[in-house]
Amino acid sequence: MHSLIQLSIVVLLLPLLSFVILIFFNRRIPRRGDFIGVGILGTAFGISAYIFWTVIVQTYDPAFRIAWDFTWIDLGNVPGVGPLQIKMGVVIDNLTAIMLAMVTLISLLVHLYSTGYMAGDKNYGRYFAFLGIFTFSMLGIVLSDNLFSIYIFWELVGLSSYLLIGFFFEKDSAADAQKKAFLANRVGDIGMWLGILILYSQFHTFSFEQIYANLAAGNFGLSNAWLTAAGILLFMGCVGKSAQFPLHVWLPDAMEGPTPVSALIHAATMVAAGVYFVARIFVMLTPDALHVIAFIGACTAFMAATIAITQNDIKRVLAYSTVSQLGYMVLGLGVGAYSASLFHLVTHAFFKACLFLGSGAIIHAMHHEQDMRWMGGLRKHMPWTFATFTLATLALAGLPLTSGFLSKDAILAGAIGFAQVEGGGIFYLIPVLGFFSAMLTAFYMGRQIWLVFFGESRTHLKPADNHHQAHHAHDSHAAHADDHHTSHGVHEVSWNMRAPLVILAALSVFFVYSPDPLDGAKGWFMKMIPTPATVVGEANPQKGALLSGSVAPHLAGVVRTTEAPAVAAEHGAPGEAKGGHLYTDPRQAEIVHAGHAAHYTAIYISSIMVVLGICMALVVYVFRIIDPEKTAQAIRPFYLFSLNKWYWDEIYEATFIRGSMLLARMLSWFDSNVVDGMVNGVATLVRKFAFVNDGFDRHVVDGMVNFTAFTVNTTGAVLRKLQTGKVQTYVVMLMLVLFGYFVLYFTRLIY
Repeated sequence: MHSLIQLSIVVLLLPLLSFVILIFFNRRIPRRGDFIGVGILGTAFGISAYIFWTVIVQTYDPAFRIAWDFTWIDLGNVPGVGPLQIKMGVVIDNLTAIMLAMVTLISLLVHLYSTGYMAGDKNYGRYFAFLGIFTFSMLGIVLSDNLFSIYIFWELVGLSSYLLIGFFFEKDSAADAQKKAFLANRVGDIGMWLGILILYSQFHTFSFEQIYANLAAGNFGLSNAWLTAAGILLFMGCVGKSAQFPLHVWLPDAMEGPTPVSALIHAATMVAAGVYFVARIFVMLTPDALHVIAFIGACTAFMAATIAITQNDIKRVLAYSTVSQLGYMVLGLGVGAYSASLFHLVTHAFFKACLFLGSGAIIHAMHHEQDMRWMGGLRKHMPWTFATFTLATLALAGLPLTSGFLSKDAILAGAIGFAQVEGGGIFYLIPVLGFFSAMLTAFYMGRQIWLVFFGESRTHLKPADNHHQAHHAHDSHAAHADDHHTSHGVHEVSWNMRAPLVILAALSVFFVYSPDPLDGAKGWFMKMIPTPATVVGEANPQKGALLSGSVAPHLAGVVRTTEAPAVAAEHGAPGEAKGGHLYTDPRQAEIVHAGHAAHYTAIYISSIMVVLGICMALVVYVFRIIDPEKTAQAIRPFYLFSLNKWYWDEIYEATFIRGSMLLARMLSWFDSNVVDGMVNGVATLVRKFAFVNDGFDRHVVDGMVNFTAFTVNTTGAVLRKLQTGKVQTYVVMLMLVLFGYFVLYFTRLIY
């Protein structure tokens, strides 16, 4: 087994070890074992950093890949199915190495941050145990080399999020939020499982590599429509986990969990899992499936951005921002901007984790106040939080010199190229929605910065009847060990909460990823994560199936290494090798080429939209040229439409939930009146028949038996009188009989 494979397995198992130790023994360990969780995650990050350095820095091969697997379950030759084996395995490529480092780093920082934020909570040890199982589940998804293994860890991520979203289970809102997240994700997961079954029915394997090889060889027996359906069903898993329309409604409610958990969910674990999974199945997605994915992502990005502009809860603004940015990532995958989408996944993880942890610091300092309307002026009291939060905000808005600028503009350039190659028309809606979302992002983040950090404190303006209650419950660990700040006013957070903010803010600057602040394609990330070959495309007239790709099968059960083929010119014709891959869908090379050509166009338009969004925030909230309250009243229907989240919760309540309740009542009535009615009717008939049968038995059958017995008994009683035992009597009776006989005889002779 390759040493990197061994190290990756150690990285996977370390958070599980943290979970096992802390869930069973945290009450017997000093400080509830928080140092164990931090230490184990620190070790996991150290090993992940070594893997990252070896794969990305030392090897520097875009096509680097090693894998190892083993037979987990062998059911032999199953009738009607054939040989049935389920394998488990690990794969390490450039994307895996990057994701390992990202997940373990953010989880480590969340662990460290939580030692200050969650101090004094009565379930402190259990909290760190849940962080461990959450990290283990996400690392399992990252390392899995087959669909079945990913699905196992996929469900573990769902379980982990359920436990952490409802961590404050005493609150009804937390319990409702965890159920909402769990059920919404079940919808997506069912679709994902159906997609897996479609592929398994064709290839009798869950292995990514073997599925790719079969598709490349044109061995898919069903039509392209079925392959499109399989891709869309698999994408449903992403719709659930990464909160895409229409299953986006659970993510804002996930704010009921502790704020550090929000950072973990929104940055490195749950929501990242969906985008990562689509990246893994990207090569098997048909053009039609990619179109669906692109439009879903664009609509989600725009919709969530329009909702965020009116939210007042500091964490909900960031939650809808996450939904919007996930929409960008999904949009990027749909339009073929594969590298840019994964680039944004990584950059977003760092600046969004910084924003959520920064919001936690603000909430902590404001004594658990989360409504931005009652904040203000915090930059004077929390300079470190202000600086890091602002830098992360600039990255989220996509301003130059930040990581978000590099990754988001690369996606938008890909969207322009995609629309051009697809012939324009409705496809131009995708980049248009993307650019408008960028403007709205700059606006609502500018609004948040102003309301939280600038102006004067507005705490005294908060209505007294709901003071300290409306938002206290989100992180209701009021018994902080260091709660002396309540008597000294707002102040900066401690070092263990401040250090993660500084590290994450530093990772939001452009030079971490590219020496050119205007072009991420010149940086290491885009070079190490090139757009892979697709093994599906137009129908092949010779084979009548799918176009063949460059994926070659490898022997199972051994370590496998894929060498990079020769790299042709950067912008070759369709079908030529690019970045070590063969474009088998003719449009894919055109889209990549058009995206490169549209790079500076995207920069110009995006910069204009971002500046426009910032100017709008300044006009409304800084210079007060436009009064926000009066404007809200003037456009009240639109304001309420945004404030109430497009009424999606109400729509789902009126349709699916009430519809489910109505269906349940109808089924209950059918069960009570039809099913039970039939059963009760049959029972009544049986009782009636039994009653008649009982009467027949008692009066006829028993009557005949009793009459026979009566006759025999009566005859016996009469005959008993005749048996006296005296010979004289018998002689007399004999004589009488003979006399009667002769009388009858002679009477007969006479007549």
